[in-house]
Amino acid sequence: MVDNVLAILRMGEELADLAAVQFDGVTDPAGIAPATTRIVARAEALLSARPNRGHDVRIACGPGCMTCCIVNVSVLVPEAWTIAAWLRQRLGTGEADRLAERLAAAARAIRWLDDADRIRGAVTCPFLDGRGWCSIHPVRPLMCRALTSIDAAQCRRALESRTSDEDVALECNLFQKYLMEQAYRAVAAALERRGMDSAGRELVGTVARFLNEPRLADEFLAGRLITLPES
Repeated sequence: MVDNVLAILRMGEELADLAAVQFDGVTDPAGIAPATTRIVARAEALLSARPNRGHDVRIACGPGCMTCCIVNVSVLVPEAWTIAAWLRQRLGTGEADRLAERLAAAARAIRWLDDADRIRGAVTCPFLDGRGWCSIHPVRPLMCRALTSIDAAQCRRALESRTSDEDVALECNLFQKYLMEQAYRAVAAALERRGMDSAGRELVGTVARFLNEPRLADEFLAGRLITLPES
C-alpha cells in the first residue's frame, strides 16, 4: 500500500509539471482542448504502464453500466471546454445548438439537487445515450474516470444507501481513483498559477454554457471567472 501511495504521489508531481507546461503555452481557445487532452492521456498512460498493473483489482465499470451516472460531477473549465468542442466538431452547429438547449434544461433541473436527491428521483446524466452508454466517453471528465467500483451490485447498493440510514461501503480500485483525482488537482493548480479560473463546476451546466457561448473561452484565458446562469 505504501508503494502505491508513493507511486501516486510521484505520478501526481509529474502530472502537475505537465499541466503547468501545457497551460503556460495556451494563448488562444484552440489550445485549451489539446492541452487538456495531453494531460488526461498522460494520466491514462501512467495508469496502464506501471509495473504492478497485472495485480490490480479490476473495476466493474463498462459500456452500458450507468449505475454511477446519477451523481453530480465536478469539472474544471478546460475539461468542459474540451467536451463542448468535441461535441460541436461531431454534431455540427444545428444539432449542437439543440443539445445545448437540452443540457441547459437538465442543468436547471439538477441545479439544487444533491446526490441523494438525484438518486431518489432517478435523475441520470443527460450525456447517456439511448443504450445507457456515455456519449462523451473519450473526453469524459477526470472525476468520472475516478469512479472505479469493483462490484456493480455493491455499487448500486452503496448509491441507494445514500437515500437511507443504511451505510454500505463502496469498494473501488483506489489506485485509479487517487491517480485521476491527482490529475484533477494538477490541472486546477496549473490554472491557479496562471491566474485562470481553477474552481470546480457542475458538469452539465458548464458544458451547456460553452456550447451556447464559445466566446467565454477568451474570458477564461483572460483570467475572468466563468459563472453559470441562475435557474
